Amino acid sequence: MLFLPLMLIFGIMAKIKISSVHTLKIASPVWVDIEHVTERELTDIRSQLIRQIETSEQIADAVASAFVYAIELCPMANPSDIWQQVIYRGLLAKGFTDQQWKRISGFALERAFTTIYAPRLTPYNLRMRGLSGREAHDLFVGLDLTGQIKRDKLDRIVEVCRGDNCRLVSGLHIKASLAERIQDDVPASLALMRKGILSVMLTMDSKSFPPPHGNGINYGELGGRNWSDDKSRIKRQYVENDGQFDALISYNLRTPPSKENTPSGKKIYTISLTEEQPDVLVRMLKEKADTIS
Repeated sequence: MLFLPLMLIFGIMAKIKISSVHTLKIASPVWVDIEHVTERELTDIRSQLIRQIETSEQIADAVASAFVYAIELCPMANPSDIWQQVIYRGLLAKGFTDQQWKRISGFALERAFTTIYAPRLTPYNLRMRGLSGREAHDLFVGLDLTGQIKRDKLDRIVEVCRGDNCRLVSGLHIKASLAERIQDDVPASLALMRKGILSVMLTMDSKSFPPPHGNGINYGELGGRNWSDDKSRIKRQYVENDGQFDALISYNLRTPPSKENTPSGKKIYTISLTEEQPDVLVRMLKEKADTIS
């Protein structure tokens, strides 16, 4: 067995065929390797995605469930690659359009994060959840932030609950990519921070360029290809220089994390979704909760 080729021992690495989703941009497709995902696992994940779509009441729930399944099946894979190359392109292959993906993916990612982090937060009496319109209104009134935060700019909250008493610990801003108007979330983030509420951006930092403009690899927008690129530097400065969020956590393993010191003291962290627990997000939330009486 020791002398067999590695592909026979571990399985053949999955390859994804990538071409432009815009029919007017005609170019030869490229094949991209999905590290730590075998062809068999890729087939399994996409079969699971279709089963979930057929049985779930909402497509967003189906996408969230399939993504969580994939993370558990392939714990060494880059979460952002699973999200973009496996789930998103799997839907495209089944006839979904890019516009349909844009409508459902945000809700799906929020639900996936909630599913993944719920058991990790429970030991610390923490819970992550979304807010109804009425709950959001009451929360903003209680914080004296009426008119300063729009409900859709606060994707999830985290509370510490001791008995029946729950106190707000953090507001979470969840983005698949930073192209999703990250600056629109800044007023809400700064308002929370002024009230002493932890404000954290969670992102897949998901961005690749198919032919004819790129090689299809999911480098993201925070310097995975070139840290000194002007656009990457500007987007990093939202956190590292301007401190517009208490932290930004990227689940794209190609995202360069912040160096030890930054001008604002705020940092970009890069982690997987299968880190040894507590991971950096759980530690941040626990430490903040410990300061709340």
